[in-house]
Amino acid sequence: MALRLTSLVEWRGVQHAGELPVPMEIANYSLSRALEKEVVMVKSLAPELDISFPLGKPNTLRAIQYVISAQQRDPMLALVYRHTLAREFWVNGEDISNETLLVNLARELGMPDLTIDKASESIADRWQREWEHLGTASVPTLQREDGEVAVGLMSNEDLKKFFDI
Repeated sequence: MALRLTSLVEWRGVQHAGELPVPMEIANYSLSRALEKEVVMVKSLAPELDISFPLGKPNTLRAIQYVISAQQRDPMLALVYRHTLAREFWVNGEDISNETLLVNLARELGMPDLTIDKASESIADRWQREWEHLGTASVPTLQREDGEVAVGLMSNEDLKKFFDI
């Protein structure tokens, strides 16, 4: 199902918590509880996913910008990079706001000179403004070509209905 959806969805990274510091701070009690709820919800919808309770929540702007740069270079490699970043955070507990980590992962994936340029920054900024304009304040937010919007985590069955597949 995931591979089929990849052809239907254009990924756009947004910061739903742009105020988060760099480097990532260890979560306080309320953030820890929120992260715990998020992990439990994901595990209930997709028990096959390998996901752990993170120690904090990172500022994702640099990671988004690096993924955009990778997409401009090689869309398939960017997909691997994006999934690697997700694994590093959700499975290994790494701080994906750490630029050294972002550069090292890109190097390991065959992009030793990956950098952020003005175009990547501009695209990330535009995506952020468009997402904020939708007014959902939720990640993920899916928007079909007909303008219909779905918000939050959904079961595979609900995703199929949304995409009419």
